[in-house]
Amino acid sequence: MRSEQSHFATIAGQYAAFRPSYDPKLLRDLVALTGHQTLPAPIIALDVAAGSGQATMHLAEYAQTVFASDLAPNQIASMPHHPRIHRYVARAETSGLPDHSVDLITVAQAMHWFDVDAFHREVHRILKPNGIIAVWTYALLSGTPALTDIINQIYLHTTPWWPADRVHVDNHYANLAFPYRRIDFTPPPMIMQYTLEQLLGYLRTWSGVQRYQKDQGHDPVALFVDAFTAAWPHAPTNPTPFTFDVTILVGTPRA
Repeated sequence: MRSEQSHFATIAGQYAAFRPSYDPKLLRDLVALTGHQTLPAPIIALDVAAGSGQATMHLAEYAQTVFASDLAPNQIASMPHHPRIHRYVARAETSGLPDHSVDLITVAQAMHWFDVDAFHREVHRILKPNGIIAVWTYALLSGTPALTDIINQIYLHTTPWWPADRVHVDNHYANLAFPYRRIDFTPPPMIMQYTLEQLLGYLRTWSGVQRYQKDQGHDPVALFVDAFTAAWPHAPTNPTPFTFDVTILVGTPRA
């Protein structure tokens, strides 16, 4: 099995504060694919690499039992408490759950860090024959043309410091194995309203930015603050919308 990858354990607080959340409709629609219309549905769901709970908290609105695993104890500790969520530390490839016990598995912005083949073996072990797996990723965000250009500049500036597996995000998971019968699924748009301070906080959670700062000794995002301030369409304390480019894969092990 590949060595563990944990790029966000040291910034759990920033991750919880600035990472984008998901439209609750996304999780509601995924739960509906299990065939239950009464909510919260009487199912067992597992949110893998749950981080600080951006997807988990919504999932718990629609599923009666939710397990949330993450490799980083700090991430799990930063997740808000919820009576239907059972939080625990585990690798994605070794969930510790019983065979064929899970109705729905979700993975938000994380599968590219896994030992993918080992993860799929674990999915086939724990997912019910008619269960659902959904994995999604989001690439760079976009705002106004001027703000989008600055974001792209930061990404290019920090490119040498990004982990190699980030390429799968840029490729929209096109080259990652997904050995399930595909289910057509269109996610709702992923849009966040950020003030300038919140946008800078989000950009500083990028793994490439974290690695750059550790290697170079300074914050690369700070180099672009003046440009962002000049390009902000109104007062920097007023939120402006940013859209994330989402790719989602949904499937079932049944033939």
